[in-house]
Amino acid sequence: MLSVLAVLVMSATGPAPEARAAVDGPVLAHALAQDSEESSSSSSSETAEEGPELDPQTEAEAQKNRSRIVVGIIAAALLGIVAWGRYLRSKKAKSG
Repeated sequence: MLSVLAVLVMSATGPAPEARAAVDGPVLAHALAQDSEESSSSSSSETAEEGPELDPQTEAEAQKNRSRIVVGIIAAALLGIVAWGRYLRSKKAKSG
């Protein structure tokens, strides 16, 4: 039972930081290479529109919200297990 919960928590939180860094490294390098190519090929009169940049506080809030969702799902699952167990116990007591 605990292994199922551990798998749920691990899958919800994403890969480990080492794995995330291994994935982000080549992607980041590729994005930087494309960005430098675009900036060198564009003329000085044209400015590239950049999307909104998330500040660290917004990213921290997003991580906090994601964590709250995971904890809520786990709590709901545990509540369901307890309710199911009580149902089975009462059913067994009535029949026996």
